[in-house]
Amino acid sequence: MRTLGSLVLLALAAACATPSRLVMTSSDHSKSVGEVATALAQADVVVLGEQHDSDAVHRTHQELLRALHGRRPNLVLAMEMFERDVQTVLLQYVSGLIDEETFLAKARPWPNYKTDYRPFIEFAKQNSLVVLAANAPRPLATKVSKEGVASVAGNPDVARETTAPEDEYWDAFVTTMGTHGGMLGEDAMKRFYAAQCLKDDTMAESIVDYLKERKERGDHPLVVLVCGQFHSDYRRGTVARIQSRMPAADIRVLSSEAVEDLHANTYESNRAVADYVVVVEKQPEPVVDPRREALRTGTMPKEHPKVPAVAAPSVPAIAAPEAAATAGETEGARPALGLRPDYNAQAEGITVGDLREGGGAEKAGIQVGDLIVELAGKPVKTMEEYVEVLGGLKIGKSVPVRVRRGDAEVQVQVMVSARSR
Repeated sequence: MRTLGSLVLLALAAACATPSRLVMTSSDHSKSVGEVATALAQADVVVLGEQHDSDAVHRTHQELLRALHGRRPNLVLAMEMFERDVQTVLLQYVSGLIDEETFLAKARPWPNYKTDYRPFIEFAKQNSLVVLAANAPRPLATKVSKEGVASVAGNPDVARETTAPEDEYWDAFVTTMGTHGGMLGEDAMKRFYAAQCLKDDTMAESIVDYLKERKERGDHPLVVLVCGQFHSDYRRGTVARIQSRMPAADIRVLSSEAVEDLHANTYESNRAVADYVVVVEKQPEPVVDPRREALRTGTMPKEHPKVPAVAAPSVPAIAAPEAAATAGETEGARPALGLRPDYNAQAEGITVGDLREGGGAEKAGIQVGDLIVELAGKPVKTMEEYVEVLGGLKIGKSVPVRVRRGDAEVQVQVMVSARSR
């Protein structure tokens, strides 16, 4: 645990939003958005590594984007959340050539687009900024995870070159996969890793190709990339692949961390993780969806196949007993839902193969054979996607899980528990 050298709370746009701190890791000093924007403005690439489910991190990034644009108007936005094959429709929308309904129908936005990523796109549209749909299409990454990288070679929507070296990034990936890796086997593990690296190489290539093209026209824009922090922490993943393609590029990286008490003036992140860390306070747990009993008993009516999620009141839930783990109990642990996937199932989603008695999934009413289609607001059609999202969850926090059983679908809240490394 490290103590911050100065206290600078960033008031976010919404009056009721949780504040945050921007910490310079080299000094442990908190900085204002303006100070950070000034320090980053002359870079070639700024990478905003986010926690996908953190409203406070998103808001801080949005404020920083506005400040960077004020200092560097020729800013370009690149996003993991959009894939290369929707580049045209994305540019059509920010250019005002199509309406939002058409854009959303064609661009495959993430489930949390409206709340978390729409402000980025609307800012780009208002300021006539180019937005790069930087990522590899999910079906192609899935193909790699099943058949290997040769199966997508030559496809224009993925990087021309991709590598999957077994380096520190591999080690971090293996740790994130946890026991899933052993169950999958070594060959499958390497294919999943190759799919992860394909995304990194594709995002890197999208950015570098654009920068080189603009340089040929005598322009030097600042690219701001928004991506999950696993793609950028410790300058691995996408950051390393940008650097390898453009060795002289000045790349600055931001990470993020949620703490129990923002006013305690401490944070845990290693200084090597990034140039800055957005430190936010953990949010109170939502009240558990009362309809979980319908899922537990299997009585969800077929005439209502889609059960929308209930908005949680702004009241903290009573934590389940397994959530009350101490720091010592969770140290060196990985997040878990209290279930084991059926690795032999052939379905778009994660089939539940087994449940831990008394675990979070069982308590939420999930049963063996149920199909998990969404975790923490993100679709999980493949094991690769499931493990990536699971690895980013916070132990002791309740997360939404959308489950399909027969013709019915419901969202429940599952408490994330700790699984030993």
